[in-house]
Amino acid sequence: MLKEQLDQIIRHDYALPKGLDEFEAVQQVIGVLGSTDAELRDELGYRILANWLLRKNFLTGSQLSVILEQAISDEMLFDKIDDAESDHVFKRTFSSLLIALILIRDNREQFLSEAAFFQAYERIGLYCRLEKDYRSYVEGNGWAHGPAHISDAIDECVRNRFTGLDECAKLWEGLLHLIEGAPQVYDAEEDERITIPIIAMVESGKVPFSTLCEWLERIELPSEKDLISMTRRINIKHFIRCLTFGLLAKGLGKVEDLMIIERKFNPFVAS
Repeated sequence: MLKEQLDQIIRHDYALPKGLDEFEAVQQVIGVLGSTDAELRDELGYRILANWLLRKNFLTGSQLSVILEQAISDEMLFDKIDDAESDHVFKRTFSSLLIALILIRDNREQFLSEAAFFQAYERIGLYCRLEKDYRSYVEGNGWAHGPAHISDAIDECVRNRFTGLDECAKLWEGLLHLIEGAPQVYDAEEDERITIPIIAMVESGKVPFSTLCEWLERIELPSEKDLISMTRRINIKHFIRCLTFGLLAKGLGKVEDLMIIERKFNPFVAS
C-alpha cells in the first residue's frame, strides 16, 4: 500500500479500504513492515495494524493463527538474519511487534492451540540467539530496536496460559542473551524493555523471587579489560539496575536481596 492509502485509512477512523475484506487488508499492510521508510513502516503501517487487531478486533482466531505462522517464518522474523547490519532488520524487528499483537489477542481470547503457541515460543527464543543487528535508531530509516521489540513479544509469552516456570526459564535465557550479546552499550532504553517480561514472570507468580535471584547470581561478569568485555559489563550492570527498580516499584522481592545482587555487579556501590 502507498502512504496516501494508509493515511486515508487513519483519517477515516481506520475503516477498511473499499473492495478489501479484513484479511486482505491486514495482509497488504503487513507488506509495508519491512520498508526502510520510517513513516510508512511505523507511523502508518504498524499503527494501523495495532488499531485493527487490538481496538477493532479484526480477524478470527484461525486467521490470526495464519498470520502468526507467517510472522515467525524465515521470510519475516528470520529474513536475512545472518546480516549484521542491513535494511532487512526492519522486517525482522517489526515482525516481532506483529507477533506481540497476535499474542495479546490470544491472551484475551485464547484461540491458539498449544502446538501453535509453542511453535511461536521456540521461534522467539531462536531469534534471540541468532539476531546480530542490535541497532536502535537508524539515521534516515527510523527505529530498528530489535531487542526492545522482541521483548514485547516475550512479555506476552510470559503472560500466556501455556507458560510455566520451565518456559519462563527458557525465555530468561533468550533475554539474557540480548543483554550479554549486544556489541554496544544500549542507549535507547532496551534494558528497560528487556526487564518488563522478567518482572512479569515474578508478578504473575510463575517464577518465585528466590528463583530469579538464583538466575541473577549465575550471571558471570567478564574480567577482561577490552572494549567488548567492558560493554558487556556495563549492559549487565544497567540491566540489573533497571530490574531492581522495576521489582521494587511493584513491591516484589526484598530490598536486601536485591542490594546483594546490585553490589555483585556494580563495583561503585559501597558494601
